[in-house]
Amino acid sequence: MVNPNSCTHDAGYTINTNSLPWLPLAPKVTIKIIKLVPSTGEYSIMVHAEPGGILPRHRHLENAEIYILKGSGAHPQTGEFVQGDYVSEAKGATHDAVVFGDEVELLMVSRGASVFLGEDGEELYTMDVNWLRNFREGFR
Repeated sequence: MVNPNSCTHDAGYTINTNSLPWLPLAPKVTIKIIKLVPSTGEYSIMVHAEPGGILPRHRHLENAEIYILKGSGAHPQTGEFVQGDYVSEAKGATHDAVVFGDEVELLMVSRGASVFLGEDGEELYTMDVNWLRNFREGFR
């Protein structure tokens, strides 16, 4: 993976996402960690869900933008989506669990952390830059 902080120019960089591993996040849901920006708290990930996959209930502490790369489904709060759709998730929004009926792949660019919640609303863990870094390191 390219480290954006190690670039010797300011023209940008390319990350070959095909070379990144899929890491298990939830039942039948995996992620690829593409970019982590510790100075701002922003991160970019790809999410792959198999049919029957469940993304747990969560709350966005900052805005997130999602582009649907593959598949279709329905999000309890933002509605139905298909390949090519753009989904904007607002700071402070709490989203119920998403159950994937079809295979779905998406790109999420988050401006900050999301807190994953248990059935009774208790905070289970916070997905942020540090959590994602440690999560990735746990699979090396």
